[in-house]
Amino acid sequence: MKTYHLKIATSEDAAHLASLWSRTFIQAYRTVHTRKNIDVYCRHNFTHEQAQAALSDPSIHCVISTQDGQPCGFYTLKDTPCPHSLDGTSAELKQIYILSSEYGAGLGRLLFEDAMKALTARSIEWMWLSVSDKNTRAQAFYDKLNFKTIGTGPRFEVGTDRLTSTVLAKSISRLAVDSI
Repeated sequence: MKTYHLKIATSEDAAHLASLWSRTFIQAYRTVHTRKNIDVYCRHNFTHEQAQAALSDPSIHCVISTQDGQPCGFYTLKDTPCPHSLDGTSAELKQIYILSSEYGAGLGRLLFEDAMKALTARSIEWMWLSVSDKNTRAQAFYDKLNFKTIGTGPRFEVGTDRLTSTVLAKSISRLAVDSI
């Protein structure tokens, strides 16, 4: 059984985050997009400077996981209201990605549980996210966690590809978090 360590990321972790952004995105979408479109997207969206800016933004909470001292996954929460009506306060699960070498090992669920606890500690009532309609692995993950579809999401642009997305939401209650 693998042992993971979770750490709240700071601006000093920008290099790790930028690397994880690119590596996990490539692994998640290599069968959806051309290599050229993925390379363009990563070059424009996953720079060290952008990672530093995200980690310095007070509206963003990021946690990086390591296994044997090596970064292997992360999540980011952002204080952004949901574009669809929810009854109560909400925050966006902006990203949750793990390296493909960690698929099936429980790391995704561990990161999700930590994100739920972080939002519960702040009395946030809903977690929401946008998931690409082409990312079937992520859709299955969120389905297992009982997220519900609440509307259409933004278009994601990856190079010349334009993808539709769906907005999902999950109610956060102390009872639900305690039973995870």
